[in-house]
Amino acid sequence: MKIARFLVVAVFFVFACAAVSAQVQTPPANPALGLVAKSVSSHIGDVAALDGATIYSGDALSTEDKGSMLVRVGALSLELQESTAAHIYRAPYGAVVELNQGTVVYTTPGTQENIVIVASDVRVTPVVALADLGRVSMDTPCEITVYSQRGQVNVQVGSESRLIEETKAYRVRAVYELSYRKYLSPDDSDYHDYHDHRPCAPAEMANGKPPIFPGHTPFTYIAAGVVGIATVVAVDEALESPHRP
Repeated sequence: MKIARFLVVAVFFVFACAAVSAQVQTPPANPALGLVAKSVSSHIGDVAALDGATIYSGDALSTEDKGSMLVRVGALSLELQESTAAHIYRAPYGAVVELNQGTVVYTTPGTQENIVIVASDVRVTPVVALADLGRVSMDTPCEITVYSQRGQVNVQVGSESRLIEETKAYRVRAVYELSYRKYLSPDDSDYHDYHDHRPCAPAEMANGKPPIFPGHTPFTYIAAGVVGIATVVAVDEALESPHRP
């Protein structure tokens, strides 16, 4: 009888240890992507974002009028300026951000870590070999402004692309504006199955003039002073601080 009890206890102990070991070794389904370094009138989904809050892949981030949110993903930084909405996703290179409205300022460390920003069908990719600081604004769903304050950034729209050099700014005319049925990472293979495409009129037509097709380009150079200075004190402090996580 004692032997039977001993065997029952032993078996229970083995299964209990195995269960605990599985819980310890199994990684969470959606591990943390980053954190909120500084928040002013901003939200993660429908919840107010607090300093130090955890950011997960797929989170919807937004700021109110006069609000801001500084997000860190490893050595990367992203600041959502006022009246901005975006979704952020994990990527093998760091993070990919889908800008839904407003303005974001990004910084990259000049390593293999990178942050890609997608606005409508405009894809903004900083050059990984350089420490980059820039700004992307969705002026309208069809007009995106890209400013590279430091470093260089590749911008692709439709079949065309351009390398924007340091201190240069361009207004980019999207080919399509998107209407979402479900939010997915722009890097997901099913991404285009969950939104509709509405063609953007050529820039000349949008300005009330007939389109001029020969030599038409979606890229229009603008003076950087019109864009404004991309540097944000919080972002620069995040870059320069020796205590940066």
